[in-house]
Amino acid sequence: MKLSECTVAIIGMGLMGGSLGRALVSTRACKEVRGFTRSPENGESIVSLQAADRVFTDLPDILAGARLTVLATPVRTIEQQIATLYPFMDSGTVLTDMGSVKRNVVEAMRKLPPEIQPIAGHPMCGKETAGIQASDPELFRNKKWVVVPTEDTDPRAVRLLEELIETVGARVVVMDAETHDLAAACVSHLAYVLAASLVSSADLTARTVPQVWELASSGFRDTSRVAAGNIDMVMDILSANKDNVLAMIETATEQLGDFARLLTTGDEAGLREKLTHIRMTRRSCDTNKLF
Repeated sequence: MKLSECTVAIIGMGLMGGSLGRALVSTRACKEVRGFTRSPENGESIVSLQAADRVFTDLPDILAGARLTVLATPVRTIEQQIATLYPFMDSGTVLTDMGSVKRNVVEAMRKLPPEIQPIAGHPMCGKETAGIQASDPELFRNKKWVVVPTEDTDPRAVRLLEELIETVGARVVVMDAETHDLAAACVSHLAYVLAASLVSSADLTARTVPQVWELASSGFRDTSRVAAGNIDMVMDILSANKDNVLAMIETATEQLGDFARLLTTGDEAGLREKLTHIRMTRRSCDTNKLF
């Protein structure tokens, strides 16, 4: 089946689900876009922002007749929804999600009956602001979208999801759940922990040296941006991917320790060598257009 013939149901119309809905509605890429919310106020915003063709407040109703269902809720909620919502889905439904941690989601998907086609997913994008009002139909443009099929997922279901991803301007990256979670812990989840640590360090220092905030400028702003993100979402992610995040915190701690050692010993040659390698690595990201 082609995307143009599909009804897409989006469960969770916040930043991610709302952005997806707006992107699909604006391109008229599918037969119908449905959005689920329990909040009447959110329903009004969904309609006014054209994030869905129809808004539903009843889960069985939104799932009936949907060919592709997207779970755009917090990570731990996704795991629960996989187990509770599938009885209301039509046979052959393609079920995907937009969560930031994949191992537990894939494990839950493996327990689904064969008439449901599960494919875990994770668009590598977002904002520090949350909610439907923060949604953006261009959010996924030129971003990576990880796809994690199970061993039993029909290739035709994968192609349908890939068509949706490419329609909203993203690039498909196929990966297994374990690799995804470790890599995401490194480049995404650790980034939040480091940004939060920077803000916390500045806050502690500013209690005795208030001029800290007078000097804070673009470098601090750019490095600490993600620390202003949604706390509930971040706690969900850090808890769900705890082991990998702890491993990355250990790695980062070792790196900080290395800087401390080089400074303490006055090893300027070693410090220059380390900074040069880091600079080259970071510049290669731009050269290879990784972002």
